[in-house]
Amino acid sequence: MIHRYLHAILTTGIAAYKADPALVDDLFDSLFDLEDNEVTAIKTYFLEKGLSVYNGFPRVNSEPPYVAIILHQEGESDTFMGNYVGMITEDGHALYGADVEGSIWSHVYHLPVVTPHPDITSYMYEMVKVILLAGLGTLIDQECMDFSFSGMDLAPDPRYIPERLFIRQLVFQCKRQFAWIDRDSRLTKAFEVSGIHIDRSGSPRDVGGVETLVTPYAEGDDDGET
Repeated sequence: MIHRYLHAILTTGIAAYKADPALVDDLFDSLFDLEDNEVTAIKTYFLEKGLSVYNGFPRVNSEPPYVAIILHQEGESDTFMGNYVGMITEDGHALYGADVEGSIWSHVYHLPVVTPHPDITSYMYEMVKVILLAGLGTLIDQECMDFSFSGMDLAPDPRYIPERLFIRQLVFQCKRQFAWIDRDSRLTKAFEVSGIHIDRSGSPRDVGGVETLVTPYAEGDDDGET
């Protein structure tokens, strides 16, 4: 569900830029050293049109300018021995003693920035890039890691984007642990043994497969052990 975090970062960042246009000056004047009249034109356009955020492929009737969040590829990149991650051990939890299994997955997202003019596309692309970089703390809080960014210009695809529009795509990659709960694991093991336990029946099933190493001893039993 990383796309939801990306969506929240972008919508929050775009709202912050609209609420405080000085951020536009910081980006395009201070960082990129554009002329004052160009920065003014960027602010005027952005404050009037904004920048919409879509999840998934945009459609022909999507209103530019916008940025879309598209899952391009994901897959398992690193595994743990036996997929074992840990165990739920909180007292009173409904799944107390259940195993957690998982692995590390890599995720690649494409974020096309679409506007009616090539210059505007480049401006909005840089804004999206800075907003995501500034929002990496949110992704780190969600246990994402190994971030990387790249980008490229794209030709429009008439199935999604009309030819009159211009596209520059940001590519975002990260890794994150993907885990799941094995409920059946609770049924195959003893969760705790308190004190000395004597296996009276001699069957390991009585204690969930835990070896007690204690054998009952009766007086007169020469072969008994304590």
